[in-house]
Amino acid sequence: MKSRKIELFICLSCSAVVVGFIFFSSDPATLMKWVSSLRFGWIIAAVLSMVFFWMFETLALHFLLRHFFRDQSFRDSMFVSMGGQYFSAITPFSTGGQPFQAYYLSKKGRDVGVVAGALLMKFIIYQIALVTVSTVLLILRWNFFRELIPNFYWVVLIGYVINAGVLVFLIIAGQFRGIADGLCRFVIKIGTKLRIVKDKEKALLRAEETLGRFHSAFQGMKKEAGLMVVCLFFCILQLISYFSVSYFVYRSFGLSSTGFVTILGAQGFVMMISSFVPIPGAGVGAESSYYLLFKGFYPEAGQVNVAIIIWRLISFYLTVIVGAVFALRIGKVKSESRKNNITEGEGQ
Repeated sequence: MKSRKIELFICLSCSAVVVGFIFFSSDPATLMKWVSSLRFGWIIAAVLSMVFFWMFETLALHFLLRHFFRDQSFRDSMFVSMGGQYFSAITPFSTGGQPFQAYYLSKKGRDVGVVAGALLMKFIIYQIALVTVSTVLLILRWNFFRELIPNFYWVVLIGYVINAGVLVFLIIAGQFRGIADGLCRFVIKIGTKLRIVKDKEKALLRAEETLGRFHSAFQGMKKEAGLMVVCLFFCILQLISYFSVSYFVYRSFGLSSTGFVTILGAQGFVMMISSFVPIPGAGVGAESSYYLLFKGFYPEAGQVNVAIIIWRLISFYLTVIVGAVFALRIGKVKSESRKNNITEGEGQ
């Protein structure tokens, strides 16, 4: 709990730094002018895009869980999904979401091994969707962004290559167990020599268990092609919904000269870059890359600064707030359950 508070504090601190920089580096009167002139119908559309993002995330997860657990309710899947969104948002590299989801489902009586397999399948499908959408956007807007940000475009390409590399590794790990074992042993060996890995045998055992679970999940996924296609469809819609937030924010300024696909491309590249910032919520990195990629779309001084604040409020902090409500509700249910169990025990 203490570590989560620290991570949330880091998120808020980074935001305060960014917001402070925006206000101190811009004319406050200009910023307020743009805020007061926003078309709030488009802002509502941006908020609804985030709602659709949460919905498609929940649907993809629900279909997977329902495949393994026939009594899985959509309501419970929504709690799992939104709680995961919250813990992903406040942890570095979004690493806190899946452990929370696995813990919550295990407390609901679900088999831990099956849950882990389902969550791994969801991660693979999401990674396929991300690389697929990013590839399409790169192909469609390659020349445009290369000319727009010639000295920064290589960072976008590195982000894309890393995401594609993660997907390739996942496929190798799932399809070729021996190769994956060899790679893990090599990495652990290097880590031991660099004194990053303290207990080599323990690390090897943990890697073997994880790879075994992952391999089983991957092989099972191949046998359920129809289910995977449905979940992939939801994940693609999930990404498009998230990317669309920036388009609706852009339109809220009364602008329309930049097309929908171009805005989606810019937002996709922001995600590829900021996903490797080792700060909860990709603080500072997300805002900086957004500024570099989007400043050319906003012709007037101060517009892009206001856009950054609105985009982060809707795409990140709204998720933190809504996700926290679900996470707190889950905690309350657990507390009530423990209290009831104690009361029943005393009565007996």
